[in-house]
Formats: sequence, C-alpha cells, structure tokens
Amino acid sequence: MLLRRLCKKNRRFRKTEKRETARRKNAGANIAYQVSAIETFDYQPEAYDCVISNLALHYVSDLDAVYRNVYAALKPRGIFLLNLEHPVFTSGVNQDWIYGADQKPLYWPVDNYFYPGARPARFLGQSVVKEHHTLTQIAGGLLACGFSIAALEEACPAPEALSLPGMRDEMRRPMMLLIRAEKP
Repeated sequence: MLLRRLCKKNRRFRKTEKRETARRKNAGANIAYQVSAIETFDYQPEAYDCVISNLALHYVSDLDAVYRNVYAALKPRGIFLLNLEHPVFTSGVNQDWIYGADQKPLYWPVDNYFYPGARPARFLGQSVVKEHHTLTQIAGGLLACGFSIAALEEACPAPEALSLPGMRDEMRRPMMLLIRAEKP
C-alpha cells in the first residue's frame, strides 16, 4: 500500500518499472514477479521454497494472518526471511531522537511499547502509518504458527560505516530486526 501511495506521488517509484528492472536483472524461468498487498496475495499451498519479506511487515496490523499464509505457502523445510523495523524503533515517539540544545541526539524515546497498533510516522517525506508489534508478538507469532526460529539479529552498522555521519548514533538503539524462520 505504501508503494502504491508513493507511486502516485513520485514517478520514480512506479511498480511496473521496478518489476521490469527486477526481471531484467534476475531473469529465470523459475522466477515470477507479482505485485500485491501482503494481506491479499494469492498464497498457493506448499508452492515456495523461500519467502522474503523486506521492510514490509511493520505496515501490517495482523502479523499472525500473514504468518499463517506464509507457513501454508511454504514447502516442507521452507524458509521465511523477514526484515522489519525493530519494535524499539516503531515504539519510538515520532520515530525520532530527542535532541539537546546543540541539536545532537540525547536519547531515543520509547513509549507505549506494550500497546501494539498504528503509529503515525514520516517516511521519505510522506506521512505513513506503521504498525507497532512487540518482540514477543513478532517472534511468538512465528513460533505459534509452527515455524522454528533459526536466526534472529538486531542489525547494526558495520564497523567501517561508523565513520559516516550519524552512524555512531545508530549503535544507540536497534532499528532493524532480521529473522530466519523455518518450516519443519
């Protein structure tokens, strides 16, 4: 949905162009590209070896429904790779630092962590609504669907990136959560 809204406002993000670029760079008889909302995608039973969700699930209110659909769509021993905004990040007030008089970040405010739901935010200059989920909801939901969690990582900048402007502050709170979930 976010992509659709951005497409209307900014021609650079047109879905057709992105899909065609992906086809050109990653051609293969066994690769199919579809554009659909996660909630309405036509999940075929045991059709996929791997499902990847990249920076999308923090826009979905019902994670458990997505998890159930992905689980059913994966073949046995299938892999679900997900990258979403960390709950500490989505629970941040206005998803921004509290700044001192010198305009340097003082701290990252976390509030209403245990109250999941919609949180207004700014992304790429646009007003969007993100969905906050606790770590328990994210990981526990996967486990409740039957997945095992093979890996869970709170992503942080690589050491060589720490010299870039603002990167040292990225070590002060987690921004991304990466999970590898597996179907038995």
